[in-house]
Order: sequence, then structure tokens, then C-alpha cells
Amino acid sequence: MNRLTTFLMLIVPFCVSLATPRVSAQPYPSRAIKLIVGGAPGSVPDTMARPVADRLAVALGQPVVVEDRPGAAGIIAMEALSRSAPDGYTLALATMSQAVFDSYLFSRLPYDPLRDLEPVTTLVTGSMALAAHPSFPARSLQEFVALAKTQPGKLFISMPQTGSPPHIVALLLSRATGIEVTMVAHSSGTDAINAVLSGEIPLIIDAPTIISPQVQAGKLRALAVTGRQREDALPDTPTVRESGFPTVDGEAWIGLVAPAGTPAAVVRRLNGEIATILRTAEMQNLMARLSFRIMTSTPEEFRKLIRDDHTKWSAVIRNAGLKLD
Repeated sequence: MNRLTTFLMLIVPFCVSLATPRVSAQPYPSRAIKLIVGGAPGSVPDTMARPVADRLAVALGQPVVVEDRPGAAGIIAMEALSRSAPDGYTLALATMSQAVFDSYLFSRLPYDPLRDLEPVTTLVTGSMALAAHPSFPARSLQEFVALAKTQPGKLFISMPQTGSPPHIVALLLSRATGIEVTMVAHSSGTDAINAVLSGEIPLIIDAPTIISPQVQAGKLRALAVTGRQREDALPDTPTVRESGFPTVDGEAWIGLVAPAGTPAAVVRRLNGEIATILRTAEMQNLMARLSFRIMTSTPEEFRKLIRDDHTKWSAVIRNAGLKLD
């Protein structure tokens, strides 16, 4: 009996293993990937996401489907991402507003950018341009600052929505130059620029490609760009640093994120494929038309950028007392 028991203890598990089908882990990706975008169809984030998604689909051999989730300053999109399974099949485009600004513009967020997002890679970055109506007396940033100091709060700057990157960068510029101006928000960049073209408001801050056609037509005069380097769309316009204010570095980036806890191997695969896609001249030219410069990074570098920008921009927003709720 003991021998029989011993035999059964040995043979039964072996037979069960033969009868049980083996399930091997499928290589990533094995099905379609969803890319959430916090903008409406045709918006800048949507426009830049679609060519990236198309080329990523080819590289991965699986569809990458863009899903627009506009509204609430991008909060709806980030909340949807943060509640998704961390398996690499749900990704999102994250603007600097969603990953940084919103933490200080809103009293409560349904997600924590530092806890709930898994940085994959930065994609692009872009500066803002400050421009004036031709009738405005200042012809440079230095002259504008000098004029603003003689009439605190009396110079008006047109901009897109309150809390938008142009607005926050303008706050940084005002703080660094020691001036007080009045920001005038509009529902869109088109409305903002029309207010200046009509002479209603003397100044505007927005993306260089929005301003450059009007500069070339002689309808606006560009005073400065806020980034680390001059913009191709405005090659003759100096940076704020070149204009004598070395502490100003105002660029807005967009990156790719996944839900926190996404496997490191998946993150590395996505990072490598996207870096290859963005290095092509085709993608660089496409992004330049949207006022962006390609900026890739490792996941670790992207995580550090997000943390560093929380430190930098929280001080600017809190100093201005700006809240959107």
C-alpha cells in the first residue's frame, strides 16, 4: 500500500501537467493600443498625436488608436489613463498643463501626476513669442519692460485661455523682469490674435507659428521668444535670455505617459520605438509646423523633468494666486 501511495503521489501531478494546456506570456504588444489625447479632433495635441500613432503602429505591428477625451483642461483624459490597467495597452499624451500646471491651478485633481503617471518619453517642446501691434512704442523686450515699469498694470497682453501655457509663461516673464501687466484671456488663440490685429489690445503672447505669419505680413512686431533658442518661425527674434534676462526659460513640452506600474520592459520598448520615429526628418518638419521642436528622453529623464517643473512652475502659479476653480 505504501508503494502504491508513493507511486500515485509521483505520477498524478505529472499526468495533470500533461493534460493542462501551457499558457505562455504573449510578446508585447499582442493587440491594439489606445492613445488617449486630452483635446478635440483637429486640436494641436490631436494633430501631433495621429502621425506618431500611425508610425508607432507600423513599428509595433499592432493598431494604435487615438481616442480624443477633450474637456476640463485635460483632466478627463488623465483621469481615464490613471484608471486604466498598467499593461501598456493604454497610453496618453501628457501636456505640461496636465502633468504639472493643473496640480496648482485646481484645488483637487482626480489623479496625482507624480504618483499615477508612468513617464515613457518626452516628445516635443516649444517656446512662446511675445509680439506687439506695430503702433506699440516699444520695439524690443528691453523697451517693453522699461515702459511697463512706468505704468504698472496698465499694459494689456492678449492670450488664449486662462491657465494655458502662454499665460503661465507670461507670469514667469513678468516675475523675472519685475513688471506688472494685465493679461486678457480669450476663448482661442485666433480670438487672442485678432484682438491685437484690430488694435484693441497692444500685445500678445502665443506660439511662434501663430504669430509669425502676422510678423511677416507686417501686422505684428515680435519682441522676444521665451525658449532656450531662437525659433525657426521667427529667426530674427531674440530669446528673452539674449535680451538680458538670463533666468527666463519658458517652454511647454508634451510627452507620452502610461499608467503607473506599467512594466519597465514595455516602457523601454515604447521609448525606443518612439525615439526612432521622432528622429526622422519627416517628423521633425511636421512638428516644426506646429511650433514644436523634437525632444526625446529616457523615462528616467522625463520623470526628473516632471518633478523639476513642479518645483519651478508651482512657485510661479502660487505667486500669482492663480486658481481655475
